[in-house]
Amino acid sequence: MKKCQNCNYENDSTMNFCLECGTPLTASPLSDAKTEYLPVNLQSIPTVLLPKNKSRKYFWIFGGLASLLILVLLGIVGALFLANKLDKENTVFKTPTPAVSPTRKSSPMPQKSVGVYSSNASAETPEIEVNVSPNPNFTPPDKPTMRGVFNVKADKNWQLSNLDVVGGEKFVLLALGKIDLREIEKGVSAEGIADQKYQSRRLFAEFPTGALLMRTRYADGKYSKISAVATKKASGVWQNAPDERGKLEFCINDNASAGNGGEFVVSLVAFEK
Repeated sequence: MKKCQNCNYENDSTMNFCLECGTPLTASPLSDAKTEYLPVNLQSIPTVLLPKNKSRKYFWIFGGLASLLILVLLGIVGALFLANKLDKENTVFKTPTPAVSPTRKSSPMPQKSVGVYSSNASAETPEIEVNVSPNPNFTPPDKPTMRGVFNVKADKNWQLSNLDVVGGEKFVLLALGKIDLREIEKGVSAEGIADQKYQSRRLFAEFPTGALLMRTRYADGKYSKISAVATKKASGVWQNAPDERGKLEFCINDNASAGNGGEFVVSLVAFEK
C-alpha cells in the first residue's frame, strides 16, 4: 500500500497519484515498511560416522585363525611322532613254531628238590609236558578269540585256556592280579621275582621266579616257544607265526607251585583284520 503524505489516504501500491487528493505518491519510507521474515530452512547436516579402524579387528581374527591352524598342525605332528615312537617301542613279540621232531620226547617235570637250572643254563627252551592236558583234544581253530578272559591259578602248572589263536594273528594280552609264592613272597606280580636266591624254584631258569609264562598249544600236542607275558619292556602286543594255530596255555614259573595262592586274570583282545 502507498500512503498519501498529504491526506494520509492509503492507496493501492500500483497507484502513482492519491485517489483522494491527487497528490503524487511516493514509496513508503523503509522505516515504515513491514519486513517479512521468511523462515529459514536449516537443513541438518548429517553426521558422517567415520569407519572404525578395522585393521585391529582383522588382526585378531586372522591371528586367531593362524594360531588355531598352528595348534592343529602341531597336534597332527605330535600324534604322528607318538605313533611312530610307540610303534618302535612296542615291539611285537612273535612266537614262532619250533621244529619239534615227532619222535622227540618231552622232558619230565623237575621235582622240588632238584635245582637243575643255573645261570649258565642253555638258551634253548626246555620242552616240558605237564599233567594238565598232556594230549589236548581239540580241533585247530579257524577263527581267533576276539575278546576273552582266562584265570591262571598260582598252584597249578600248565593250564590250557579257552583263548583260540590263529596264524599271523595280532592281539593285546594283559595280566592283572597278584599271587603268593609259598615260602618266598606274597603279592607277586606277573613279572615275577628276579632275585637269584630264588632261582632253584624256577621252572625255566631264563625267566624270573613266579613269572607268568605263555605258549601256544597245538592240537597235535606240540607247542610254540615259551614267552613271559609281562616284562618291563613288554608292550602287551603279540603276533603269532604264520602257521601258529591252537590255544594259549599259561603257567607260573615255579617248580613247586603246590601251596601257592591267588591267580592272574589274563585278558585278550584281538586286532580286527
